[in-house]
Amino acid sequence: MTGEQGGDRGLYLGLSLILGLGLALRLWGLDFGLPNLNCRPDESTLVHKAAGMGTGDLNPHFFNYPSLHFYVLAVLYGLYFCAGYLSGTFAGLADFEHQCLVDPSAVYLLGRFLGAGLGTASIAVLYLIGRSAGSRRVGLVAAALLSVAFLHTRDSHFLTVDIPASFHLLMAYLFYFRYLQRGRWGELAWGAVFLGLAASTKYNLGIFVVAQVLAVVLGPAGAARGRQLAGSLALTGLAFVAGTPFALLDWHTFWRDLSFERAHFAAGHGQDLGWGWVRHLSFTLPAGLGWPLLLAGLGGCVWLGWRRRAIDLVLLGGILAYYAVAGSGKLVFPRYMLPLVPLLCLSAAVGLEEVARRWRGLWAVLVLAALVPGVVLSWQHDQLLARPDTRLLAAEWIEAQVPDGAYIVMTGSEYGHPQVRRTRMWVQERFEDLRQAAESSWYQARMLQLPGFPPAPAYYVVSLRPAFRMPLRSVWNLCPVDSLLNRGVGWVVTLEHPLLYSQVDAEFARQLESQAVLMARFDPFVAGEHSPPVYDPLDAYYAPLAGFAALERPGPLIRIYRLEVQKP
Repeated sequence: MTGEQGGDRGLYLGLSLILGLGLALRLWGLDFGLPNLNCRPDESTLVHKAAGMGTGDLNPHFFNYPSLHFYVLAVLYGLYFCAGYLSGTFAGLADFEHQCLVDPSAVYLLGRFLGAGLGTASIAVLYLIGRSAGSRRVGLVAAALLSVAFLHTRDSHFLTVDIPASFHLLMAYLFYFRYLQRGRWGELAWGAVFLGLAASTKYNLGIFVVAQVLAVVLGPAGAARGRQLAGSLALTGLAFVAGTPFALLDWHTFWRDLSFERAHFAAGHGQDLGWGWVRHLSFTLPAGLGWPLLLAGLGGCVWLGWRRRAIDLVLLGGILAYYAVAGSGKLVFPRYMLPLVPLLCLSAAVGLEEVARRWRGLWAVLVLAALVPGVVLSWQHDQLLARPDTRLLAAEWIEAQVPDGAYIVMTGSEYGHPQVRRTRMWVQERFEDLRQAAESSWYQARMLQLPGFPPAPAYYVVSLRPAFRMPLRSVWNLCPVDSLLNRGVGWVVTLEHPLLYSQVDAEFARQLESQAVLMARFDPFVAGEHSPPVYDPLDAYYAPLAGFAALERPGPLIRIYRLEVQKP
């Protein structure tokens, strides 16, 4: 065996181990929360919009997200049906729809598998980008850093648009770098197409058009530079429209929803956590990467600006442009930094390569320091997700102990509620209320058409809230316990958690303690002294970003009370 063959074998082995680790960290706990469909906010929106395509209406009538991932999921679910039909799992389309409506866990899990797969594929793409940007070692280090980067492993568990959009962005960067090295128009064209697909998956990735413009301006186009710039921008626009065609065909709805998202981004999400420029640098990126990797990434950015090769400036320009825009609003979800995670892993690897040339021993220490926080946080997060959620435990208790058809009042947001089957009357009322409000009601309509719906036990569930934007008969304003007794309510479920989505009014809780019997309690927290868990306060996701030692399982603290119903 020659030295080159041995080196190739070592390279492939190292890359395989990195990909295997990355895949494992993205698959462990992937079925978290199911069959509760609210354990990861936003997933149900994508599933319902994709399912709506199956009715033949390809217009999502919803443009808070672009549409590409709706269509991707619709195709994926179509293939799932075909495979199930051929294998005898589904007797036909009606049977497929019936099974998905009764328990859609399989379609949610399928979408999560897609996210985990694209998250793992992103590691391989980043290796190729790193090899183009520096060397095989740069590629391997960048891939290793991304394989364990906590924010990336966390969000690869979700059926959301962030990881798919980030994957398309990395494909665009791969072709930009190849264009800079080879000077072929085809490479730039593919990069432009992938950028359009990224923006058609999540709007804000269109900001990286700055990187595309820099690639053309700094590239080898010569006299053809103007034509290549115009052509690449046209391809990006065409790719965006191909993925979100009703942005043109239903322009008014598109503009309405896009305008809402622009205002939402500027104003924030209920809590003022400050400007994104400060919040992301002081909270999101340290929590999502760990300080060693973040500092290595920022140091790498400084080196890119100092060295100023064309590849360096295309990478750095994209990072700076995106951060400048993403930080200009007060909507500061950590997931908004996901596109920067692989790019900062790459800049860290480039900077560490320069360290290796000067101080080889120090390089190994710094690489290890950058890897360890991600490994620890990803492991702790996955371990937590793999444990039964308090919402699942509470739902199992309710189905075993509460009589079929009972009225159950639940406090707080539906994100924290135990998910139990609703009575036919509840679904009928929700269908009518949604139609009255001109909101989508196809899901309830389909449920009402199912034979034998609902299977027992089923409950009339009331959400008890201080106020609600839409008149729904199953959402009541906060009221005294006596009022609940007079309305025939026999059971109350309360939620408590540091997240504001699961809060209980103090006076209402006091009344329950004196007028109701505590029947069950499901506590996610570990007894004793621990550093408190650190959550994203904007996100109704009940797993933290840090402080895992304080938790036994995900979910809110749930108490279930029985009321003595007054006789008429």
